[in-house]
Amino acid sequence: MNEIVGIFFIIAILSIAGLIFFHLLTRHRERAMLIEKGADASLFQTEPKKRNLFFTIILGSLLVCLSLGIGLGYVLDNLLTNMSESNVQFDRYRSNDHPGAYFFTIFLMLGVGFISSFFLHRKLILEKKN
Repeated sequence: MNEIVGIFFIIAILSIAGLIFFHLLTRHRERAMLIEKGADASLFQTEPKKRNLFFTIILGSLLVCLSLGIGLGYVLDNLLTNMSESNVQFDRYRSNDHPGAYFFTIFLMLGVGFISSFFLHRKLILEKKN
């Protein structure tokens, strides 16, 4: 089974490398043919684009909030585990894993991240207009 997985990954990597090589080779040939026909070499140079930082801000705030959600889920899970261990009355219902704590805090913090990215985007738009 491991040999099949290894062969699959080798074939996938070689095929991706072959596609990249083919793309670069055909692009080089196309440019060479255009230059032979008298096209200007500045045709291949592109102007630098203005960077839009909004996507970076959204992604950064969401990843920060996701990590905070995982961390708060860990803290909440430990808190619930300590509370269930101290309460011996419900011994048969006791469980050491609380996946609800992780789901709750991750989705809560992702919601906070979306709301904060909305306000950051609105602030950037207002600054751009002024």
